[in-house]
Amino acid sequence: MYNEGYYRYRESTRDFLIEARSLYSMLAPRPDSRVLEVGCGGGALLSFLEARGHNAVGVDILEEAVRLASQAAPSSRVIQCDAGELPFDSGSFDRLLSHHLVEHLDDLPGALEEWHRVLAPGSVMAICTPNRLYPSPRIFDDPSHVHVYDRRELAAVVEEAGFRVEDSLTVFPHLWRDRISVAVGVPLYRAFTRLPGFRDRGRSLLLSARRR
Repeated sequence: MYNEGYYRYRESTRDFLIEARSLYSMLAPRPDSRVLEVGCGGGALLSFLEARGHNAVGVDILEEAVRLASQAAPSSRVIQCDAGELPFDSGSFDRLLSHHLVEHLDDLPGALEEWHRVLAPGSVMAICTPNRLYPSPRIFDDPSHVHVYDRRELAAVVEEAGFRVEDSLTVFPHLWRDRISVAVGVPLYRAFTRLPGFRDRGRSLLLSARRR
């Protein structure tokens, strides 16, 4: 399933670019920030960071993802490893992002503890994941999803791991039918992000937190 065709299609969509921009805004990296992406997939986010002057480090458990990410972001360092067992010293990074990974993890609390370890005190983490409260969950149905979170549940797990949540929101509202949601809700997502009735129910959940 997670082959070159999958990564290239997913990472070329308007949804992906909106999520990448949102994560980058939440992360607010400085020019000298040490950035780590956990679950780098085909490397589009690493390439996005490179285009903005950052030489980041990416990790992924899949060999194919590491190969593709190394091609997509040649200035970045890409390593094959488990998200919960990172080969870095404590405090090695001051920015960490994870895009559509946490829903695949058997032990998210354990992974978050490891991410806390490799981040320096005061560092920022930004996560994007499907939202359990989205009214049409079949649009992101995936047999490899272990657990899909809602905004409050994810915030609680993140806080328990030693982070302080700074912001959380959902994007891409459900507008009666899936096709309308994609055709209208995606490009106009900003109009719905903070509205009552939509704030917790968008398709993608984004969260930023600071390491205590």
